[in-house]
Parts: sequence; C-alpha cells; structure tokens
Amino acid sequence: MLADDFFLVAWDTTGSGKPRLHPSALALGLAGALIAELLMEHRVVLRGVRLQVADPRPVREYLADAILTDIANAPQHTDVRTWLAYLARRAVADVTARMARSGLLDRETPRIRRRRPSRYFATDFGRAVWPSTRLRLSLARGRPLTDHDMVLAALLDACGMTDTVVEDPAHRQAARRRLAEVLTALPRPAGDLTRQVRAAVGDAVLTYRS
Repeated sequence: MLADDFFLVAWDTTGSGKPRLHPSALALGLAGALIAELLMEHRVVLRGVRLQVADPRPVREYLADAILTDIANAPQHTDVRTWLAYLARRAVADVTARMARSGLLDRETPRIRRRRPSRYFATDFGRAVWPSTRLRLSLARGRPLTDHDMVLAALLDACGMTDTVVEDPAHRQAARRRLAEVLTALPRPAGDLTRQVRAAVGDAVLTYRS
C-alpha cells in the first residue's frame, strides 16, 4: 500500500525507530498517501481542491474502506485540505496499526512516556529499505517509475524528503531533473493532491516556527 511505503521512507524503522520528518509533515504526507490509495483505485475523484466519492464499492482493505466511508458520509465536505487535516490526526496510528497487522512492524512503547513517542521497527530489513532504494535508483539513474512510485516520489518531495531518499549529493542534480519530469507526467488528480499536501505541509511548518 502506498501509505505503508511512505511510512517506511519517512520513518527510520531499521535504525533509531524514530521519524525522519517533523510530526506534522509526516502526518500530512501519510494522509495524502491514504487519499492517493483511493484515487488510484478510482474510488474518489479530485479536481483542484474538491474531493468526492466516485465509486462507493469497498476496496476490501480495512483502512481504505473506513476512509472511503468517512468521505461518503460527509458529502458536504469536499475541500481536500479539510480531509488532509482530518486524516492527519490519526494517520500515524492508523497506518502503523495496518502495518503491524500485516507483520511489517513491531512497536516499542517507552516505559516512561514523558511525551516520548513510540518507536517502530521493521520486521524485515529488505522490505523496509526497498521503497527508498527503489526510488533512489530510479531518480538518480533516470529509470522508469511505476504509477505507484511516481505518486510516492511526488508526495515525499512535497514533504521535503527527496534529499533523504537521494543521500549522495553527487546524484541529487540528476534526481531533481528526473523528479521534475515525474511531476510533469503525473495525472492531474495526483498532481492536484501533491500540490495540496505541499501547501498544507508548508503551512504546518510555518505555524510551528512561529
């Protein structure tokens, strides 16, 4: 699932068990990925800022179906930024719970919380690093990307994660050129979603700094 791959890139599940992103940016990026899952299944449509249900049939995945039901039950709310904010409130908890159910994650809860978040560790090193490895090779070497990876790369870039994916500074210029091509080639709904995630992340970071 797209949001699972986003989490594996944005969270250090093979080392510290901590996020690589500011919490607000992480949550909004995951929220965008959850909406993108429904876009790619043609269950919702996005035109500009308006998000609506196109096909109410279940996806047959628990979290995706729950989100689809929420959107269908609130047709008066069509602004995608409203849904990003709503989903972001539980995005980390929802996505990590799904991944834990699938056996992809282990959760380590601190004995003394003191506002310290839980740590998450991948159960399979190869599976955990594959999304970032796949994107790095595709972007730095100009390889073709699947639709899934095009949207994933765009969402990660909207959250400021491209330089984390492409670790070697010598490869970043080529990766940026390839990413620009990817962003231009995105289907319009995915492009609209990416722009709204980027704007929401920017607003969240500005609010945090002020």
